[in-house]
Amino acid sequence: MSSNFDFLKNIDKDLFNTIEDAQKLFRDEYFNQSNVQLRIFAEKMAKKILGEQNCINMTFDDVLNCLKDKIKTDYEKEFIDDLFFIKKQGNLSAHGEDITVSSTLEAFERAFEASISYALFTKKDKEVKDLKFDKTLLVTGKPQKEVKLVDKYIQQASIEKEQLLHSKQNEFNSSKKDEKESKSSQTINNIKKYKIKENIKKARKNLKQNINFKENKNQKTKPRKKDKKTNKKNKSKIIKLISFIIIVTISVFFLTKMLFFT
Repeated sequence: MSSNFDFLKNIDKDLFNTIEDAQKLFRDEYFNQSNVQLRIFAEKMAKKILGEQNCINMTFDDVLNCLKDKIKTDYEKEFIDDLFFIKKQGNLSAHGEDITVSSTLEAFERAFEASISYALFTKKDKEVKDLKFDKTLLVTGKPQKEVKLVDKYIQQASIEKEQLLHSKQNEFNSSKKDEKESKSSQTINNIKKYKIKENIKKARKNLKQNINFKENKNQKTKPRKKDKKTNKKNKSKIIKLISFIIIVTISVFFLTKMLFFT
């Protein structure tokens, strides 16, 4: 079965066997295990570049940071970036995170580019520069020219990318909608606050008017001192008049009696 990494057979048999195991795991759909194996491949390569005798007690991060300090060209920077990406993917897979097919394909592609760099660093083999990564070859073990239909994993990776773009677009639209609703809600709250203030003003005004009305009414119904005196005089006059009428009536009665009955 062919492989994208066949050129490593004559350069480093150990690295070739490690990456070959990663490809087998990928074809059997063990994507997380495949990413962990890719991380092992990247760590081995980094230590070989730095010099294994210098890496006895060093972690993968330590080795990458040492290599990073020695970067002189953009080509070397790309090499280190590829190793960092593969390490990150391997760590996520080792901790049980869900890894997409598209990200695993990218990890293999970066491993391929790193292998090209390794071949140039160690063997100065310029012919490897012309090699191109073949996703179909990775998935099926056959070159793309021998495969009539695109493999299901490549299709799945494309679908995942579309879904991711769609999801990000929905998140963006949702955030815009929330922002618009927030502004609308704020405007409504301001209107409500204004109406409440106006109602309070009206209530205060009505309360004040009611108090003034009661005070005026009390003032009207409460008799004045002058009116009291007048009322007393009128009552006295009426009493005197009634008394006079009674006396006159009695007098007339007795007078009549005396005239007619004596």
